[in-house]
Amino acid sequence: MTPERWQHIKHLVNSALEQNAEQRSAVLQQSCADDLSLRRGAEALLSFHEQATRNLVNAPAQAIGKLSSVGTMPPERWQQIEQIFQSALELDAAQRAAFLAEACGNDDELRHEVEALLVFQTGMSGVIQGAVQQAAGLLDNSTAKARFTPGMTLNKRYRIIGLLGRGGMGEVYRADDLKLGHPVALKFLTEKLSNDKAMLTRFHSEVSMAHRVTHPNVCRVHDIGEVTTSSGKLHFLSMEYVDGEDLSSLLRRIGRLPADKAVEIANQLCAGLAAAHEAGVLHRDLKPANVMLDGKGRVRITDFGLAGFAEQIGHEEVFAGTPAYMSPEQFAGKEVTTKSDIYALGLVLYEIFTGKRVFEANSLQELQRLHESSSPPNPSNWVKDIDPLVERVILRCLEKDPAKRLASAKQVADALPGGDPLAAALALGETPSPEMVAASGQKTGLRPPVAVVCLITIIVGLLALVYDQSRRRMFDVTPFEHSPEILSQKAREISAQLGYPERPTDSAQGFEYDGDYLNYVRRQIPASEWWQRFSRSRPAPIFFWYRKSPQQLLPKDDPDPVLWGQLPDMSRVRENDPPQTPGMVCIKLDMQGRLLRFSAEPPTLDEGPSHSSQPAQDNWARLFSAAEIDVARLTATEPKWTPPSAFDTRAAWSGTFPEQPDLPLRVEAAAWHGKPVYFEVIGQWTTPNRGVAVQLPSKVVVWFLTVTYWAILLFGGWLAWRNLRQGRGDRKGAFRLMAYIFLSYQVAIYLGSQMTAVNEGMGFYLACFTWILYMSLEPYVRRRWPDMLISWSRVLAGKVRDPLVGRDILFGILAIILLSLLFRLISLLRINFFDLAPFPGTLATTLKNLSSLRLTISSLVILPHHAMFIALWFLFFFFLLRILVRRDWLAIALFALICGLAAYGSWVDLATGILLWLVGALLMWRYGLVAFASFLLTSYATSNFPYTLDFSRWYAAAGLIPLIAMLTLAVFAFYTSLGGQKVFTGKLLEE
Repeated sequence: MTPERWQHIKHLVNSALEQNAEQRSAVLQQSCADDLSLRRGAEALLSFHEQATRNLVNAPAQAIGKLSSVGTMPPERWQQIEQIFQSALELDAAQRAAFLAEACGNDDELRHEVEALLVFQTGMSGVIQGAVQQAAGLLDNSTAKARFTPGMTLNKRYRIIGLLGRGGMGEVYRADDLKLGHPVALKFLTEKLSNDKAMLTRFHSEVSMAHRVTHPNVCRVHDIGEVTTSSGKLHFLSMEYVDGEDLSSLLRRIGRLPADKAVEIANQLCAGLAAAHEAGVLHRDLKPANVMLDGKGRVRITDFGLAGFAEQIGHEEVFAGTPAYMSPEQFAGKEVTTKSDIYALGLVLYEIFTGKRVFEANSLQELQRLHESSSPPNPSNWVKDIDPLVERVILRCLEKDPAKRLASAKQVADALPGGDPLAAALALGETPSPEMVAASGQKTGLRPPVAVVCLITIIVGLLALVYDQSRRRMFDVTPFEHSPEILSQKAREISAQLGYPERPTDSAQGFEYDGDYLNYVRRQIPASEWWQRFSRSRPAPIFFWYRKSPQQLLPKDDPDPVLWGQLPDMSRVRENDPPQTPGMVCIKLDMQGRLLRFSAEPPTLDEGPSHSSQPAQDNWARLFSAAEIDVARLTATEPKWTPPSAFDTRAAWSGTFPEQPDLPLRVEAAAWHGKPVYFEVIGQWTTPNRGVAVQLPSKVVVWFLTVTYWAILLFGGWLAWRNLRQGRGDRKGAFRLMAYIFLSYQVAIYLGSQMTAVNEGMGFYLACFTWILYMSLEPYVRRRWPDMLISWSRVLAGKVRDPLVGRDILFGILAIILLSLLFRLISLLRINFFDLAPFPGTLATTLKNLSSLRLTISSLVILPHHAMFIALWFLFFFFLLRILVRRDWLAIALFALICGLAAYGSWVDLATGILLWLVGALLMWRYGLVAFASFLLTSYATSNFPYTLDFSRWYAAAGLIPLIAMLTLAVFAFYTSLGGQKVFTGKLLEE
């Protein structure tokens, strides 16, 4: 406070003293306007003056008359007044009189100036807790008689026990609440204040403010009442009675508190202050004197006289409060926020743990300078063995810049010893270590009833999905009688019959779907007739291919599974990849072993006779016999399809399919030196796509994915190296993840295909790519969203039987099972009721897993590693979206929309795709990476394997193995999620 402002205040009070009681309120209202702190202090000063006039018989003239004259005050005089004022401000009321007598000597004007300033300053602290009452302790009112005597009953409810104190605003009594049955404190206003409408309005407002905060560590305000006496009506406040002492008195008496007790009190302080902030209330005068400790050592925050809503505190009220506990921004007159209370909390905690004040000053200006520009001494300067965590918390609370302080009282509590270590690290702006992330979070499992319901739902839902799939999948509808072993044997026999009996160096086989035929059926006939059309043996919607070669089959066109995000094809070799070379034979059969296509590449060096003695008709007869087509029912026509290899004879026939006479049929054939080199059964839907190995996405999609891929590889590599050098990455976790992916890939390619340098190199490449992806962004996710990595960190640490891990796996499986059931229901309601041609990638992968049991096991081995990799990819994509849009809900919506746009087909596919990824994003955001990986793993597992409940089918084992694996995983997750809890507590056999 400046000398000029103090002179202005005295002028205002002197003007009010010249008015009668009725006119004073209007004078103050007009003069103070919206400056609430000014009016509070002026009213307290007026009350103090009246009290002095009534009670001091030999009071100095300055106390009985007006305040000292208003004029120019020398700076030296003001500095002397302020120094004595600051020293007296922190003393108890009983000590102030003696101190002022010694400090002021015979200078009555000086003493009165200090007393008036004390009254004004404490008056700004409000009405409820009797701030002016403390200042009134300067007066000797021991001879005053209590208005209410012990034993009196007020309003038939409150029995007076005794007088606790008296001040300029009224009296405080201890009483028993006969209705509630517990002691209370009753604070009465004087007769004059009870009749002051402005004072009553403010009184009700402050009571409402204190009543808004309900918490065990906040002094409770019960009610406002009034009682009629001989002198008129008196208003009073009923509030909680705290039988104890304030923290300021305790610290003066014993010094600093023991470390454990200090942490306990600090946590209670944080809890009470957090409750006030959650209610939107700022305390604005938090200090040890306003913290009460009851007989059991429990904390009560008192004195909400200066409290207010942050949005309602005007610029003129910013400076209100106790200077020793004001924040730098308050001294600067800038603002009052929750961060101002956090600063005051840091000052109080400093005293609790050290027994010392942060700053000691001889004047207000010096105190302001210290708060605004001086760094607080480290608490360890006073207490050598103080917990370093406590010291860091206190110093963070005392940051000059509000933005650098801890954000809330809850964060302060979390950061203290015994709090949440993860929340503490985040509150202190630190990146928690992987070990800290793994150690945080809940340690107990699911409640047994919840876990049982989840498991039963998963089992029933999984069986329902298997039953539904066995009725709607194409290979369950079309004749699918022979296993790949039988069909491959049939292909070798046909090859030998056609003049190619050589034993191959390498061979490959598999199932594929005829996409051209499927699209033709979709366009030509209603969906309700698809079942009937596909149930016929020919044309075949699914075919079997077999290839043999005198050299090893090495694929040329191998889309990177990292780039496309699909389940890797461990068979590697495809129908058209690698391209046909000399000596290679390719055969395509329908599901009953009938020839659909034959091609053979003659040797590069032609050393045989120029012409064969074998008639061409014999070659064609053998081909038609293998195809089981009666050539007599066909008509010879001109060839149109160029054979894929050299030829010297060719022919063509046309007709219709024997099983479906309405469908046109064309047969092309060619021979070289008397040996067949080409034969193909062609429908009108067949397109000349010979030699195309894989149907790739559009150029735009390829360009986008390629740019994304190289951006991750290059920029991610730089980030990974940077994090590695700075020691920020989870190196142990990254190495374990890389090792697992490499080893699982080696096992998968050993089971699914031949071990080659290319295959082994791909496994190493995927492992390295995963390491780069993980090391590049994992530290940033761990710093911002560590909750997502809690169970993930435990898995990487080897704690796979942790209850939280089990819970997340169980929830991930449950979520996709319920979604899949919903999608099945939606498919039943679609216009295309029997949509038997699902997304080609899913059907293609399922057919590949039918090729051999080894491929099925190979895909099952690769499935967890693939799900983890894609989960990591999507997590970091989601993380980048969150950084970009800065809102969780918006990032979730964008994530679902972008991923859903990748859905193929109609708007129904788009809607279901968005719903799928929306649930996945919510699952990842709420439960973390393990839950999302389980979600993806179950999604892949339920759509990429040939499940069936008809165990007589030859492929039943290929579906039974992954089904058992999924059920085993669900049971393991259920058992683990219980965390040792028993499902049944009784002895079932004895009950």
